[in-house]
Amino acid sequence: MLKGFIVFGSGEDRRRVPVGSSLTVGRAGHCALVIRDSAASRQHLEIRTSDGDYVCRDLNSRNGTVVNGVRTRSCKLHHGDRIEIGETTFRFEVGNENVTAAPDKTVFLQTVLDPAGREQELQPSSVSKDFLEAAYTLMNALSSNFNTCELVDRILQITTDGIRAQRGAVLFAGPDEELLPCAVCGNVHMIRNGVVRPAGMDAIEISETVARRVLQNGENVLFESARTDGVVDSSASISALNLTSILCVPIRTKNHILGILYIDTDITDHAYTQDDLLLAAAAGNSAGLALQNARNHQELLEKQRLDQDIEAAWTIQEGFLVSDWPTDDARFEVYGTTQPAKIVGGDFYDFARIDDGRLGMLIGDVSGKGMSAALTMAQLLAEFRMGARGVRSPAELLRRLNERLVTRSRRGMFCTVSLVAIDLRTGSFTGANAGHHPMLVVSRKGVATTLEASGPPIGILPGISWDDTTGTVSPGGTLFFYTDGIVEARAGTTVVPARSPTVEYDIDNLKATVHAHHNDEPQRLVEAVMHDVMQFCSPLSPHDDCTMIALRFRGNADGGDSQPDDES
Repeated sequence: MLKGFIVFGSGEDRRRVPVGSSLTVGRAGHCALVIRDSAASRQHLEIRTSDGDYVCRDLNSRNGTVVNGVRTRSCKLHHGDRIEIGETTFRFEVGNENVTAAPDKTVFLQTVLDPAGREQELQPSSVSKDFLEAAYTLMNALSSNFNTCELVDRILQITTDGIRAQRGAVLFAGPDEELLPCAVCGNVHMIRNGVVRPAGMDAIEISETVARRVLQNGENVLFESARTDGVVDSSASISALNLTSILCVPIRTKNHILGILYIDTDITDHAYTQDDLLLAAAAGNSAGLALQNARNHQELLEKQRLDQDIEAAWTIQEGFLVSDWPTDDARFEVYGTTQPAKIVGGDFYDFARIDDGRLGMLIGDVSGKGMSAALTMAQLLAEFRMGARGVRSPAELLRRLNERLVTRSRRGMFCTVSLVAIDLRTGSFTGANAGHHPMLVVSRKGVATTLEASGPPIGILPGISWDDTTGTVSPGGTLFFYTDGIVEARAGTTVVPARSPTVEYDIDNLKATVHAHHNDEPQRLVEAVMHDVMQFCSPLSPHDDCTMIALRFRGNADGGDSQPDDES
């Protein structure tokens, strides 16, 4: 795969620094690419991948960034582009990571000054230049990459290059301290003679004695076959592998061990040193933090994707739920609303004209939340609107909806549904209920419960049937549907006057509220119930979706209000 690089220098001093997912350039020591240029700001620019492109963005620097001779705030980079910061010039290249004249190295510029401010020649360090270079390169590589597999490969490449190791591998710790491959790709990340490659667990031969000691004790282990100081017992596993030297360190976070970095060799006279152990230990500690950051980054991305999923689901749900209620028919008034508990719920409602004299009304609750619930809801509403035309038996319509949902459902999704067809000439209605709450018939004289469930929710089993229930609503009366979020709303800390304390809002409180507003139009009735539920839950919010739909039967064609008679 082609990757982006920042290239500077020439000849033996030519360096190619991989951009990774992002790379910052500036004078500050925490930048991935540190430069010493008086024109550079502490954090001068950033190069980041975006939708497959590499984008250079100036970080509000003092003196600006120039790309191909043009000062820019942000631009896409292409192979061969020239980037200038003051007197410092870089070249951007796109190429294969293993095609390079020299290993990638960090630009780490340092200066020693005498008391007069004059630069002094650096004195040689007791630690090798290769060691320091590997350490700094490792830190910067880990800080600019959030891809788990790329991180592990870079850890192996840089660490083994730094100590000139023959081979190495990264293995992860399971819950019972067993060694496992990478959970992302399913392979063991390993390197041999400088070449990184994936391998299966059966292709990895390691010293179980050393690995177990590191996992259990969290210590860094250096083993040399010639040593006899008891650092590691010369077990049968080590002898059988004919190993000359082993390095094994934990990959740790602050609180636990994620796995091990294991390096060994079977080459005679190729023993690893304490300096090698120090670099490996630094790699293990840094790798643990980097891998944890990568996991946190992936979780953040997943949350962002979930938020986008929720937003899209809500758009779907809004598009299918009725919001423009009819006002052109004097025989009835209808209104419904839903308040999701988790932005996108599984509740829905609908109404449809069956023919000129009859109207269908529906309420339901899909199991689950989010996109899957929204899509299932959308399909059910579309099928209800098509199936309601000319329907004579709501129970038969339920049966058809059930067979379609059973065929589509692959994850055990089901849905409670209650629907009714009302004759606008007489007030008679026929309904069927699949596992939903009963319907309420509201009149001046009281609130009656009808349309009990005659079978389970739809979507569970094929071949299920339900029964039709009939009844009549008198002029001025209201048919009222609701979901369990209403009657199961939990009480908060606010004391509501004139109500006996209950754990849930329950059906009795609902009946009392709808009867108190029996003469109101459906919208005011629904809003009154919602307000009462919110007050009951205050200062908290309902834990489940709250959905209602109400239809008031007016009866007479001139639109005048009629008082409900004794049959309601």
